[in-house]
Amino acid sequence: MAKKLTLSTILIIIGLMLAAVAIIIFAKSYFSVHVFHVNNHTYRQSAEQSNIITYRANSGPSIAVHAVGQDRKVIINNEEFTIHRTSDSISSKYQVVYPNGKKYEVDDQDRFLLSRDENGEFIPDISMYVNNQRVLQDGEELYFPGELVTAAYPEYHSKRGSLFLFIVSILLLIYGWCGYRFEKFQRFLFFMSLRWVWVNDPEPSDFYYFMSKVGGVLTMIGAFILAIYSLQLELLQ
Repeated sequence: MAKKLTLSTILIIIGLMLAAVAIIIFAKSYFSVHVFHVNNHTYRQSAEQSNIITYRANSGPSIAVHAVGQDRKVIINNEEFTIHRTSDSISSKYQVVYPNGKKYEVDDQDRFLLSRDENGEFIPDISMYVNNQRVLQDGEELYFPGELVTAAYPEYHSKRGSLFLFIVSILLLIYGWCGYRFEKFQRFLFFMSLRWVWVNDPEPSDFYYFMSKVGGVLTMIGAFILAIYSLQLELLQ
């Protein structure tokens, strides 16, 4: 005769189902957002009207992108950066004109943007920071040409975080919880490890159960850290 489910078991099942639904909804909404980075701030689209798209970050000024055919006008803090695009069957090239009149060339090399100044010298997208404050070098622009091109064209935006790592963290969390909470799962792992083949008494010891609980806790801690890392929260500035 089948055992009747207790109220606590039913509540646990309902709770797990609700948690699963919440995780699915969260993952679908969070990891589907496309973002890009300008001056160490992470931007996402906040509004779109006609040929103007506005992007915002948790901190930092908003960015407005005006589309004019293949060209773009990027406005940050009332400063206008003009981008002229030329494309062929192999790659795209961009000329970025700054408010101060300086011009830079940006080449698309297999989705990797390489910037050159007016003398044809490469400009690395590397910033120097002192006490968490950016220090501009002589002749360095606040916004790199490659960053402006990335902001201007959605094909260079990338999805936020890592869905794969997030899924792995959830699986590890479930594994760790089962390893900590359920003796049957601990016994299953014992027999799957084939340790019982090499001992006279093929039964898990008390020490094995204790270490299983410790391993379960450590696995859950690792899963939590991995989940935080998968969200890439350090980039959402």
